[in-house]
Amino acid sequence: MILFLQHALNGISLGAVYALIAVGITLVYGLSRIIHFAVGELVMLGAYVAWETWRLTGSHTVGLAAAAAVLAVIGMITERGIFRFTLREPLTGFIVSLGLIMILQGIGIEIWSADPRRADPPLAGSWDVSGLIFRKQVAINIGVSLLVLLAAYAVLMKTRYGKAVRAVADDPSAAALMGVPVRFIIMTTFIVGAALAGVGGWVVLTNGSISPFVGEAYLLRGFAVALIGGLGNVQGAAVAGVGMGVAESLAAGYGSPGWNDAYVFGIVILILLWRPTGLGRGSSGAHL
Repeated sequence: MILFLQHALNGISLGAVYALIAVGITLVYGLSRIIHFAVGELVMLGAYVAWETWRLTGSHTVGLAAAAAVLAVIGMITERGIFRFTLREPLTGFIVSLGLIMILQGIGIEIWSADPRRADPPLAGSWDVSGLIFRKQVAINIGVSLLVLLAAYAVLMKTRYGKAVRAVADDPSAAALMGVPVRFIIMTTFIVGAALAGVGGWVVLTNGSISPFVGEAYLLRGFAVALIGGLGNVQGAAVAGVGMGVAESLAAGYGSPGWNDAYVFGIVILILLWRPTGLGRGSSGAHL
């Protein structure tokens, strides 16, 4: 039981990053119908912004804030400069996002090289609770991720802005007739999605080493999580992210690590064969 709980705990930390990425993907899709495949590279950029800030200031708190802020600006720039021209053709937006992967990876290699980088964790050491080893940094990562996800959910469900987002997701034409600034709302979802990726980059940095290719693995899992939760379903993406992390950690702990991807994506395939729109309401209609 202790071993099982240990794997599950490690999986929750991993799943928190997947959830942050998946929520960003599903927010953008829910309003624009664009599958933003470059989110993994935004995580990579967020990790490097956090690393550079930590290197200059010695503060991970400042690094976290900088990663979220800088990535929010990048999200606005990419939406204003690129994706707003593809809103009438979401497939074009998807193809553009694939091109962005190559561009952002190239920028990462040019600036930081392909060598792995690492930062000292904000809080070293661990707690031993009846044989269960609980790393203090894992606790911080889980706490930060949950706070960010809960804040995003509260804004979507409890504020006037959140009502506007849900209105645009349900029927953009009707929302526009009621005076909702549809294009502005769509732009803000790109900003929020990129900021979430920045937070995810900080978590990745504090978990281990980073490189310009670190976003690839997280992208595939984040997108799979978004599909399982139902594209456009924020709650489903958050829950599925944690579930994916736990499943991956258990598969690695009790099975062959070399088959880890096969175990995880095998589960994804079975779920999507059973429910093509995911476990939550998703691609047939946005549900925020």
